[in-house]
Amino acid sequence: MRSEGRPWHGGRVLVCDDNLLMAEVVAEFLRECGLRPIGPVGRLETVLHVARERALDGAILDINLAGRPCFPVCAILSARRIPFVFLTGYPEAKIPAEYRWAGLVTKPFEPTEMKEVLAHMLAMAQGGAASEQHLQANLRH
Repeated sequence: MRSEGRPWHGGRVLVCDDNLLMAEVVAEFLRECGLRPIGPVGRLETVLHVARERALDGAILDINLAGRPCFPVCAILSARRIPFVFLTGYPEAKIPAEYRWAGLVTKPFEPTEMKEVLAHMLAMAQGGAASEQHLQANLRH
């Protein structure tokens, strides 16, 4: 994931949202930040496959995928030690205790908030090798 001295540059981030327009907005935002979106993927079955099979540095997950919770995806990502954040239109959504450590961003997201959450997530992906401040400072505007 390291390139040009930026530990986040080129990081592969799964985009999981059943709203194609929102998913495309997130994917474009990731590109602008120098990250590589994987997807977007909106069907739970497809997301489960991608979470199992693809090389990922992190994931942005919509909690509600066409009426089905994304938590089985969280289990796979957690087992693979891939950090993730939730992006939801339902900030009061019930998140299982084992996933409450993950960042939560409400739709529509504010770019500054999303950058902060991404920096934290990518710092986790690196196992603390890079500081969050370094990641935040290097995320492109």
